[in-house]
Amino acid sequence: MDKTTKKDWIKLLRENKAYCYIKPTRHKHESGFKCFEVGYLIINRQNRVEDKLVLGTYSDRNLNFNLQPNLDLTLDGYIRIYSTTWGENYWWGSDDFVVSSAQLKLLKEEK
Repeated sequence: MDKTTKKDWIKLLRENKAYCYIKPTRHKHESGFKCFEVGYLIINRQNRVEDKLVLGTYSDRNLNFNLQPNLDLTLDGYIRIYSTTWGENYWWGSDDFVVSSAQLKLLKEEK
């Protein structure tokens, strides 16, 4: 599948073939904290990132603790965020990534 648009990635998320991720960076935010890179990724059989879509770099994340996400750390340093419930996945719940935070939401909440 050609993964050139966010719509393509949302389809992969719905099929549990892609996942949200967070990766620490060396970039320092004006607040004094280091930044995270966030986006979507596909993991290969060696537990490394095969492909990714970077949505942005931010200093803080809003992870709704009612969601109870599971986390894995890939061999190349990405934190994969996923659900153990089949057919349920997470997404970065906004199309606007110009502010310093992004909210993790269940994909089924996306209309």
